[in-house]
Formats: sequence, C-alpha cells, structure tokens
Amino acid sequence: MHASFLVDTDREHNSLDASLRARVRVEQFDVALRLVPFTVLVSLSVVQVIVYLFWIPANRAYLAGLEAAILPLAIAVLHQCWLWRSRPKPREVVGSFVRLAVSAAYAYGCLLASIPVMLFAGADSHGRLLIAASCAGLIATGLSAAVLPRIAVGFSGPIIVGSFFGLAATGELFYTYVAILLAFYAAFIVFTIVHLSHLVTMRVVAQVDLERQQEFTHLLLNDFEENASDWLWETDAELRLQHVSTRLIEVARSSERQLLGLPLERLLLPATAPPDGHPSIALWTCIAERRAFRNLILPLTIAGEQRTWVVSGKPTFTDGVSFAGYRGVGSDVTEKRRSEERLSYLAMHDSLTDLPNRVLFQKFLDHARDQLAASERFAVLALDLDEFKSVNDTFGHAAGDKLLRAVAERLQAFKSSDVQLARLAGDEFAVLATGKAARDRHTLAVLASDIVTAVSSTFTIESIRLNIGVSIGIAVAPQDGDLEIMRRADLALYRTKSEGRSGYCFYEAEMDERIEARRALSTDLRGALDRNEFLLYFQPIVTKEGHLRCFETLLRWQHPTRGFVSPAEFIPLAEETGIIIPMGEWILQQACTIAKQWPADVSVAVNLSPIQFRHSDLPLLVRSALRESGLAASRLELEITESVFLEATPAVKVTLAELREMGLSLSLDDFGTGYSSLSYLRRLAFDKIKIDQSFVRDLPHEHSGAAIVRAIIDLATSLKMTVIAEGVETEAQRRCLASLGCHELQGYLFSTPVPAEETKILTNRLGLRRGKIHAA
Repeated sequence: MHASFLVDTDREHNSLDASLRARVRVEQFDVALRLVPFTVLVSLSVVQVIVYLFWIPANRAYLAGLEAAILPLAIAVLHQCWLWRSRPKPREVVGSFVRLAVSAAYAYGCLLASIPVMLFAGADSHGRLLIAASCAGLIATGLSAAVLPRIAVGFSGPIIVGSFFGLAATGELFYTYVAILLAFYAAFIVFTIVHLSHLVTMRVVAQVDLERQQEFTHLLLNDFEENASDWLWETDAELRLQHVSTRLIEVARSSERQLLGLPLERLLLPATAPPDGHPSIALWTCIAERRAFRNLILPLTIAGEQRTWVVSGKPTFTDGVSFAGYRGVGSDVTEKRRSEERLSYLAMHDSLTDLPNRVLFQKFLDHARDQLAASERFAVLALDLDEFKSVNDTFGHAAGDKLLRAVAERLQAFKSSDVQLARLAGDEFAVLATGKAARDRHTLAVLASDIVTAVSSTFTIESIRLNIGVSIGIAVAPQDGDLEIMRRADLALYRTKSEGRSGYCFYEAEMDERIEARRALSTDLRGALDRNEFLLYFQPIVTKEGHLRCFETLLRWQHPTRGFVSPAEFIPLAEETGIIIPMGEWILQQACTIAKQWPADVSVAVNLSPIQFRHSDLPLLVRSALRESGLAASRLELEITESVFLEATPAVKVTLAELREMGLSLSLDDFGTGYSSLSYLRRLAFDKIKIDQSFVRDLPHEHSGAAIVRAIIDLATSLKMTVIAEGVETEAQRRCLASLGCHELQGYLFSTPVPAEETKILTNRLGLRRGKIHAA
C-alpha cells in the first residue's frame, strides 16, 4: 500500500515532507475510526434484519455461517476503534495497522456482499426489494471511511460486485436495467469516496498547517516576550490582566502573582487623578468606547522612578458581538525618550556654555513677537566680548573656551522669567528682555550696565588673570520694529564698538540711514572705475635737506554728485567688496606711467592693500605695470602696512621675496601703530620704515614721542634702513626730526597732495630745497 495514496490523490500534496505525511495519515485514521463504529453497527443491524426475515430451512445454513463470521469481525473492529479513541493519538500509523484495516474492510465488505449473491435470486419480489434497499444502504455506509479511499472501496466494492452478481443471477431483463442503474450509482459512490477523500485530506493538511503555524507563532511570541523590549498584554471582559509576560513583570517591577487579575487601570493609570490633557485620559476614553488605540505615550511612576511606556491595544469580541477584553503590546521607552530629549536639548543649546543657541533664541523671539498684540514690548540686547580674540591668540583656544564658560556663568545670574539668554556664535551673546525687564529705557539701561560691570570684572582662568569687556547694542520693539530687531541691535552694537567699547548703546534711526548711505556709496563705488571717476594725487617725500626724492601715490574719488569722497570712507568699502583688486591694478599701472615722465632720480611710492596679497598675483601685476610703462624697477617703491603680517602665510612671504628680487624697494608703512613685531623686520629685509604721523604730531614738545621716534630711527639705521617721517607740518617738527637723525620727511610743510599734472611744477622747483619750503 502506498502511503501517498492514503494522504491524497492530488499531485499537489505528493511533495509533503515525511513528518507531515505521517501526521496527515494519523489524522485520516482518526477521522475514519470515529465513524467506522457507526458503519459496523448499522451493517450488523441490517444483517440481523436479513437473518430474521430470511430464516427458512433453505437459508439457515448460510445465515448461521454469516452470523458466525460477521459477529467476531464486528467485535474485533469495534474493539480496535475503542482502543484508538481511548489511547493518546499516535505520532504515526504503522504499515501493519494500515494493512490490517484494509483487510478488515475488505473482509467485512465480502461478508455483506454474500447477501445478494446467496439470497437475491431465490427471494420473491418483496424479498428482492428488501435486499436491494439494504445493499444500496450498505454501499452508502462505506462513505464513512471516505477519508481513506482503500478502506472505503475495500468495504463498498465487494457489496457493489455482489449486488451485480445477484441481479445477473435472476436472468430477468428487468434486473439487467437495475444492474445498469446500479452501475451508475456505484460509479457515483466511488467518485464521491475519492472526492471526499481529497476534501477531507485537504482539510487535515490545512489543520496540520494551521497547528504548525500556531505552534510557530507561539514560539515566536515566547521568544519575543523573553528577548524583546516589548511585551504582550491581555485582559478579560472586566479589564483584568490575564496574560503576564516575563518582560512585563520586569518593567513593572512586580511579580506574576501580583499582576495576574490586576485591574488594567491599576497598572496604566496614575495613582492620583490625572490633570486635563494627560495621555491616560485618551487611553481610558478609547477603552470606554471599546476602540483600538495605538502608540499612546504614558508617563508612569514605577517603584518611585519616572518611566515612560508606549502601549497599543485593540478590543476582542466573542462571536464578533460580546466584548471579551483587550489585547495589545507595550514597551518601556524611558531610555529612548531620555536620549531623544537629550538630543533635542543639544539641538537647542550651546554645547560649550549650556546656554540656549541661536535656534532656541529665535523661538523666544518669535514668541515675544506674538505677544506684541497684547501690548507686551520687548528688547534685544546684542553682546560682543571685547579683546576676546587677543585672549585666544595669546593663551590658546582652550583658555578661550573656559573664558566663554565663565562669561556664561556670570550672565546666568541675570536670567529670569523676563530675561532669556543665548550664545549665538563665537563670542557673541544675546539677551531677550520681556515684561518688567523691558518696561522702559531706564530699566534696560540698568540691565545693560549691570552686564557690562559683571563681565568687566577680572576672570581667573588657569591661574591667569584676564580682563575683558563687553559691548552691547539694544533695540526695543515695537518702536524699533520687531522683524528687524536683531539687525538693529547689531547696528547699535557696532556703534558701541566704534565709540570705545565696554558699554552699551540704544538703536537710533540714523544708524540705518548711515547703513543705507554706506550701501548706496558701495553701489556707486562698483562702477566708479569704469566711469573714470578716480584720480591720482601725489605728495612729495623729501630728504632732510629738502631735496625731492619721491612722490607717494594717493587715490582720490570724484563722485559725480557728492564731489570728492574721503579715502577713509571709500577705501575700507573697496576692501570689503573686493573692488580694491581691480582698483589697485589700475593705480599701479597709472602711477608707473606717470612716474616715467619725471626725472630719473625721482621715484614713485604705491600703497598695497592686504587684500591684494591674498587675492591677486601681485608679482605678475608689478611686472606688467613696469613693462608697459617702461619705468625702471629701482624707481618703484611699494608701501606695505603691518596688517599684512597678521596673516603672514608662506604665500605672503614668497610674494614679498619675489618683489624684492625685481629690484624695487619695500617700505613698511605706519610703523608703530599696529601689531609691530621686530621678528618680521629680521626675517624680511625692508628698505624703508615710515613713522606714523601720530608720533610726529606732538613733536618737539612730547618727550615720550621723541624717545619712540629716536628708538625707531636708531633701530632702522642699525639695520641699514631709511626712515621716513610722515605728517610733518611745522618747521619745529622738521628741525626736531632732523636732529633725531630722520632721513626723509613728508607732510603739508612741503606740499599738499597735487594732481599728476602739477608734479612737473614741483620737480622743476629745484627739487624742493629747504629754502623753497612753504607751509601748506
């Protein structure tokens, strides 16, 4: 017997694995052996009726033999069925039991098939009707074993064959027609057995698959509950916990005995009445309305510790009608929430000082703007530390960071419900004053003054005493506007910086007017070169004896409507906007071309901007100007300010070296006013040093100024450099400088700056000898 036939006749299931095939066979026998007793009892009853009705002398021997054979067989079959039901279901059905079952079914069918064979031909019409009806019923009872086709066919098949034989034995045409009908009936019975076998087998396979899936799901759930951070929960209709996982016991810090049967509200609701808007209210509303809920965040107190749970659940119903409770999943997200809150905090606060950052300050500002409708004025104080850069440059960024933290700690003393602080960037801080803190200018002035005093006090950083200041700009809404209040506070801050620092200044409308004027001037400056609005003026530099030696090139801008614009006003703008680069190239080209027309012993000096060093190929521009003008390199002097050396990169040093190799002269301009360092005088050999006019102005009466000038002259002379003093306006200044040993002089005492066409006049006046000197 092929086991595959027992399992299913459909090829789709021939590929079942061995374990599933064995399980299906067990289920098939379980179904069949639960119905077979009824088949045996029915057929046994039919036999008893037949024996009783046909108990005549001619049939007694056969009927006695039938009874003697079928009764023991029926008892044996019933016994096996009883044993099957009384014992645990086996893991598999052995082949010998299958063969025994098929043999028993075949034997039983043969015994029943003998009835039409032995009795039908000799019976009268009533007896034949009885036998025919009985055989038809017996054939149908074989359907009880349809789940096992071999057993069902083994039982019903002999009865069908016996019935054919009985009908044929009569030799009557009528029963031939009955036999044909019986054939149709028998074919239907066999087809039905096979089809029912297929359906029942499919059901068994589906049931086995379902059980396997349930088992697999159960294993997954167990693994989930043991290893995952989430847990499952379930309640009955009275909302008492029915299922308690190990993970739930752990996070609830309780025991299984305490949790089983615990009302759900005792687990998920706070001990005291929750305030309006508490998440537990939404949870209990869903439960009361028997609605599902998802990812509700519940703050709870577990064993005295604040925890955060996320719960989801849906109601269950018996027969889709009666409420049976809730099932759901929960998770303790306390650590995750803390991490998210920490990340959110870091996103809104400065990591160095722990003050709110620009993003959070903007939110404070937006909220303050919203309150303007309720007549709530507010003010912004823009803070910038004074001399912080020098601390960074001198003591390093580590000391600078500690100083920023110390400043933040002092500013924290001013924080209140009406005063919000923030660090915007670098050494920039901001204060938002609202409510009482911004009720009038006097209150704001007191706040700003107290901040200046607090920050100006000495700091001790790593045993280093540091003194810095703070400049503050104040803008007030609504009178100073609310949308541009930050920009206007910055404008006030710039005013504070320009007026001496370490103080505060309120925004005024004229600050915007000045910015607008500066913006307009910047716009005009961009096209000034193309419109030929720039002019070159020249101021002579003479020896101490009064001989003309050089002209310094000075740029003038003749604006079409404003007239001459001061270089102090437009040169910084040109450097900020980058216009200084094409402008500087033009100055260099024009100065060399004009100087070519002067006597061979008269040089030209051209000032260079630090921007030109960083953003242009200066050696290439100089070579081009000398080549196109035909001026000798020895007649060109380049004046360089000390600010170039604040960023003395290797590229700057290479540029200076290339310029010297051309044979021109290098002059260090405004020496002593900036970040003078003797180290670059040693590394870079300058030809000349220009003493700034601030040291010359008070000569000869200022003794300290004279001492500084003497030191500079002695230093330069020892280094074989020429010293030029600028800003000489009186004869007393000239005589003093000459007595100190100054080599060359420049100033209004000799001449004001003049246009290019007037330089020829000056060069023709015997070289500006001392006898020709005149006051400006």
